[in-house]
Amino acid sequence: MVSDININETIEDKKSWFNIKRFRIGNVPFEKPEKSLDVKNLDRPTFDTLGNDFKFCEATKILKSFKNLERLSEESEKQKIDYFFYRREWLTNLPNVVSFTFEFNPFNYVISVDELSWFFDQYYPYSKLILTVPNIRLRCRVNKKTYEIIGLPDYIKFVDAAFKILNDKNSKPIFVPVPIKMNLKKLRELMEHYLKEERYCFWFDFEGQPISEMSLGRLRHVFNIIKKTENFDRTVSYFTNIRREKLSNSNELTSVASDALCAVAGANLIGVNREPMRYFTLPPDTQNKTSGEAGKGDATIRAATPVDPSHKARIFNRETYYYVKTTDSGLFPKNKYVPINAAILNAEFKTQTEYFLQNMNVENLLNQKAMFKDEKAGDMLRQLTSKSTSSEKLTDFI
Repeated sequence: MVSDININETIEDKKSWFNIKRFRIGNVPFEKPEKSLDVKNLDRPTFDTLGNDFKFCEATKILKSFKNLERLSEESEKQKIDYFFYRREWLTNLPNVVSFTFEFNPFNYVISVDELSWFFDQYYPYSKLILTVPNIRLRCRVNKKTYEIIGLPDYIKFVDAAFKILNDKNSKPIFVPVPIKMNLKKLRELMEHYLKEERYCFWFDFEGQPISEMSLGRLRHVFNIIKKTENFDRTVSYFTNIRREKLSNSNELTSVASDALCAVAGANLIGVNREPMRYFTLPPDTQNKTSGEAGKGDATIRAATPVDPSHKARIFNRETYYYVKTTDSGLFPKNKYVPINAAILNAEFKTQTEYFLQNMNVENLLNQKAMFKDEKAGDMLRQLTSKSTSSEKLTDFI
């Protein structure tokens, strides 16, 4: 069975987690950090123009309740099943990835994950490049209260069982989830379990969080664990559901980029953007509970605030690393600025790679970007270029 990736060469930056890993997945070669093309914000004409610039495309999906799965199990029309898994007929020549985040605890509905084997069987042919075990949102915060959706033991139990189902008669790498919101103690336990089970392909679900001081601390902790167990040369890291900007203010023309920093933060594959969800009532699996544990409610209602289209229509500037408002109304639709930004980022990851291979560092390249001199960026440059295991005792203590 194929569940991991054979890496031919690893070249690491000494000061950041930027690294070049050379490997193949099927017939697709990877020689640098690669950005995906977002299927959900893509039309045929745009794909025909930009598609050749990408190695793969991607669709991520949040399943708010178990009812979403039940409806899929009862569906027999191919068109509706294709729609659920974001299949596009004209995208068949570009390898795709489909990944899911559950906002419910499956064990509130099934005794064994084997009862969901039909879902993984249906999913398998729709994700052609790699497979991803679904992430489960650990908790949610509503009205200043935190509600647990699933605990770590059940989380690990679910991942192990889903991995086993997907790996039966399998020919694709399987990526296991790493929730970027997980605290350091649980992250250590989760990563130690994965490494013990010899799982080396990780998809980091940012759940709408940006590359920031908090996420960099968690990534640093994870990578240090991998390094100390001498497994770094075996691992492939896939970041997705990342917030596009660290901060975004509709009154300002520029905003500090987040997703452009993924490769420097350690990603080999860079996925799609996602904005954080905001609730004004209890999300799934938390209603009718007062103890802070997960229940079985399905009353998810998300706050929806009208957004000026010109605010979201920002284009990444490779010279400064700012996202900049565009005045071109032709770029206001999401299916215009999203793929254009993906292409710009993919080109920048190529530049980062070329600079690194010529100079064996990326710090000097980043030093040239105006964004890092902005107080809104905080201490991001130092955080990105301070790779060391010297602080491991502090993270152990935390």
